[in-house]
Amino acid sequence: MPVEHYGEIYRCTACGNKVEVVEVGGGTLSCCKKDMQIVEDKPDVTANLPDSGG
Repeated sequence: MPVEHYGEIYRCTACGNKVEVVEVGGGTLSCCKKDMQIVEDKPDVTANLPDSGG
């Protein structure tokens, strides 16, 4: 599976190693001679600001 987005998390199905994408450069991630599987996408970053009380 090609890496497409910043923040994607991949896991090796053989040993359990996890990798988080910090820079997208194309290609696929592999570990233990197998392609890694995507396990989750990070949600879009949103700011939770305190209520101004107004």
